[in-house]
Amino acid sequence: MATRLISSAVGIVILVAVFFLHDTIVLPLILAAVIGIILFELCRAVDGLRFRLAATAVLAYGISAPLLHFGAAAVEEGARALEAPMSVMEMIWLPLCLLALFLEFLWHHGDYKVEQLAFMGGAMYLVPWSLTKLQALNDLPRNGLFYLILALCGAWIADSGAYFTGVAIGKTKLCPKISPKKTVEGFIGGLASNAVVFAVLIAVFEKTGGGTVMPLDIVKAALLGVFCAAVSVVGDLTFSVIKREKGIKDYGKIMPGHGGLTDRFDSVLFVVPIFYYVGMTLSIF
Repeated sequence: MATRLISSAVGIVILVAVFFLHDTIVLPLILAAVIGIILFELCRAVDGLRFRLAATAVLAYGISAPLLHFGAAAVEEGARALEAPMSVMEMIWLPLCLLALFLEFLWHHGDYKVEQLAFMGGAMYLVPWSLTKLQALNDLPRNGLFYLILALCGAWIADSGAYFTGVAIGKTKLCPKISPKKTVEGFIGGLASNAVVFAVLIAVFEKTGGGTVMPLDIVKAALLGVFCAAVSVVGDLTFSVIKREKGIKDYGKIMPGHGGLTDRFDSVLFVVPIFYYVGMTLSIF
């Protein structure tokens, strides 16, 4: 418990520093590092690092994503700034990196399994696609940093609320074959934690944001928080299934008490894009 809390405290300090520098190159550099480490951990989980061409392509594509977004945003504004880097990545960079994966597959046929090819290719695209939505939130015309923080809260507050509730009163197993420590009580605690935090943050921001009127009222904010909490559990359990299938306890050791960055960002990978597209669809931003 103490180790977990210390790691969390260090992570929070780093996050606060990034938030203060969110309009500089620091945010994309941190995202590039996070994406790179997550992809490294995922490739290692499926024994994919020994296939060097494929692993290099996966890491190169993922790490470049937030930097391309930042470069485009530096010269353009609004939606075009978000579309331009995706155009470059999807029309040129993605096909080249996918080609590298298939060349590896052909070169090491029989050793480089189709399951590894599919997993590494999927991770290569989906991890940066998800986490660069944090930049998209940050680049919103109004209140970008606030929504970026709210999206992260959607994953991490639910996780923390579920953890502490489960430790305190958890008895009924939620998914014992997937994650034995998760409980129904913890799940409900995560939903409640998110509802309260989302409602409070919206209310406080309206009071302290210079008269800013938020599109969300407190009730809708609480419901959005509950929805994000439920999505975070799906992400958490999905990555737990992968660990069970591969016979590993954690994806890494970079965060003592938590495991790897993938263990800490598993729910974020699911919540952030859902939060972003729900917000865009419902004109919340």
